[in-house]
Amino acid sequence: MLGMRPATSEDQRALAAMIQVRSEWMKSKQLTNWSSWGRHVQELAGNCARRDGEMWVLVEDHRRIVGCTTILRTAAPWAWTAAEADEPAFYLNGTVTDPAERHRKLGTLIADWAVDRAARENVTWVRRDCTSSALAAYYEQQGFNLVREISTVGGRISYALERRAQRVPEVASWLISGIPNLRLAGRPRTLATGKRSNVVEAARFLSRSWNGAAEPTMSM
Repeated sequence: MLGMRPATSEDQRALAAMIQVRSEWMKSKQLTNWSSWGRHVQELAGNCARRDGEMWVLVEDHRRIVGCTTILRTAAPWAWTAAEADEPAFYLNGTVTDPAERHRKLGTLIADWAVDRAARENVTWVRRDCTSSALAAYYEQQGFNLVREISTVGGRISYALERRAQRVPEVASWLISGIPNLRLAGRPRTLATGKRSNVVEAARFLSRSWNGAAEPTMSM
């Protein structure tokens, strides 16, 4: 059974190991930005002890960490206007899952969990930004809307996206009870609960690295 819980400082070693494996997997697939992930393993894992963010871990059977994300409450100034920054929003950062479990599409589950949680806390938006057009297109497939493209230092383009918070009771029920059939992001899916379960429809990796680097071609 899967569940989301707040991360603690005791999780740092397991988180670092998972992120390192993800970086090595990216390298083996010749995906961009793997070296950035590799250089910042400890910083990403250290989100579990940060005071300016709220890190959550996705755990299997209350023990093994198979994913994580950090919810920030402060908008990136290069991506969001002052008026937008005043709106209640979650900013997802550093979403990572175990590549050995990528067939289970756990990153998609984490994103929809965040949308549901935002609604339960009367937060209006779930937002994220990335530097990959392919990743931005995938976010749009997940129900996120592209707000703007921004030219950043060094001539790179960043993409700011948002999705309005809404209740997704199927996600919460599945995380609590292990029920495998979900309707994620408005589309019927079947999330695998083990290695023998059916593989769900293809999805891209939706994550933002410590320095804003994105993984444009990963499946979660």
